[in-house]
Amino acid sequence: MSDATVTTTPTRVAMQRRATPRWLASFWPPALAALLIFAAWEGAIWWFHLPNFVLPHPAEIVGVAVQNHEQLAADTAVTVVESLSGYVLGSIMGLVVAIIFVLIPRLEHVLLPVYVVVNSVPMIAYGPLAIIYLGIGSASKIVLVTIAVSYTVLINALAGLRSTDPRAIDLLRTFGATRGTVLVKLRLPAAMPAIFSGLRVAVVHAMILAVVLEMLGANAGLGWAVYKSTQMMSFVEAWSAVAASVLASLVIYLVVSWVARRFVWWS
Repeated sequence: MSDATVTTTPTRVAMQRRATPRWLASFWPPALAALLIFAAWEGAIWWFHLPNFVLPHPAEIVGVAVQNHEQLAADTAVTVVESLSGYVLGSIMGLVVAIIFVLIPRLEHVLLPVYVVVNSVPMIAYGPLAIIYLGIGSASKIVLVTIAVSYTVLINALAGLRSTDPRAIDLLRTFGATRGTVLVKLRLPAAMPAIFSGLRVAVVHAMILAVVLEMLGANAGLGWAVYKSTQMMSFVEAWSAVAASVLASLVIYLVVSWVARRFVWWS
């Protein structure tokens, strides 16, 4: 009887684990972390007697966000379009440049230092110049986000493309494979985990940069909403815009992570 119990217990545990949906197993850790953050938030307000303009209650932020949901949704759409446009263009640019550098190594010695010099200065420092040349519209934000994202993707893509086993490359070449064949059949699949790591990092950078650039000069967007609310001493509205930017960035990050798990399963 005891032997049967010992043998069936692991089986029952395994069946319970299989019965638990994968999305639920991956959902509860961030949900628990969010609950802990909100509990610490409320505890800090209560313990230190913080006034509303220093740190408002989460319920107040949600209430203001619901009250101003139309304007907040419009500002969120502007920022998301700017960040996603720069993100997509920068990702394509970074990947294409990385492939060119792998195929033509001499170009890397000439152009990579230029990339490093341009990105050695925070993109925010170029904000006033971009606004002068391109205006306060979305173009200035998209251009700077594109440059920042392309550098992040370029560095990660280069590391991934160069991590391919040289023996596997030599094996393909013995069968007459060209550089293009080696790139498509071997280098790119091996580099996909590193490329998606760069894409996940670039998502956060794109959203942050778009919001900060809107604070420097814009006529719409979450960054402009934060700046305008702060100038009007409406700090809860500013917090609602910050919360919207965090939520939008988190959603985009989760989408990119899902794509990575779905299509780069061998990582």
